[in-house]
Amino acid sequence: MRDLEKIVRDAMAANKCKVGSKEVLNSIRGSKLIVLSNTVESNAKSQMVKEANSSEIPILEFGGNSVALGRICNRPFRVSAIALKLGDDEEIQQLILNSKGPPNR
Repeated sequence: MRDLEKIVRDAMAANKCKVGSKEVLNSIRGSKLIVLSNTVESNAKSQMVKEANSSEIPILEFGGNSVALGRICNRPFRVSAIALKLGDDEEIQQLILNSKGPPNR
C-alpha cells in the first residue's frame, strides 16, 4: 500500500493528521479519510464508523495492526486510528477502491 504511506506521510509532514482513537473521534468532522488498524477496540471502532457515516467520510480498514500503522505514521508507538485532513479526493477514492481488491469467487 505505497499510496497510503505517501498520503499519510504528506499529511503528517503538513500537520494535517490526527493520531489515536480519541483524537480521531474528536476530529472526524472536517476529515477527508479515516484509517483504522485491525486492532482498534470494537467500541471505539463502532463509534468512529457511526460518526464517519453520518458525516459521509470514507473509512479505510488498514490490513495491518497498530504497530504497522504507527510505522507508516513514523511514530515509535502503536497507532490504532488516524484521521487525514489532507489529500486529493481522487487519490482517496482510488485508495479505497484499491484496498477492496478483486471480488471473491
